[in-house]
Amino acid sequence: MKEALVFEEEAGRIVVPSQTLATIVSTAVERAGARVRRYPRRSLAFDLSGEGTRVEVGIVVPAGAVLPELTARVQSSIHETLALMCELDQLIVDVTVEEIA
Repeated sequence: MKEALVFEEEAGRIVVPSQTLATIVSTAVERAGARVRRYPRRSLAFDLSGEGTRVEVGIVVPAGAVLPELTARVQSSIHETLALMCELDQLIVDVTVEEIA
């Protein structure tokens, strides 16, 4: 995850580093009721090339959660947050349930 989101503006360039994007996505996942898997490695990736942006996130869900509902909330939360904060409208969010805790 070494990519950065770059906006070319009339007044200059704005760079949003990948670590900042990861923090934004992690916060959106937590707001939806799950968390990003961190161990043994963080399960979060961005593809900022091409016409759209793809976010792939592996999550840990609480035991007893209804998986389709929770993952839909996670997708929606990530999409809304990145659209609001980074003006990313053409966004694909792939969610993988990697652990139940």
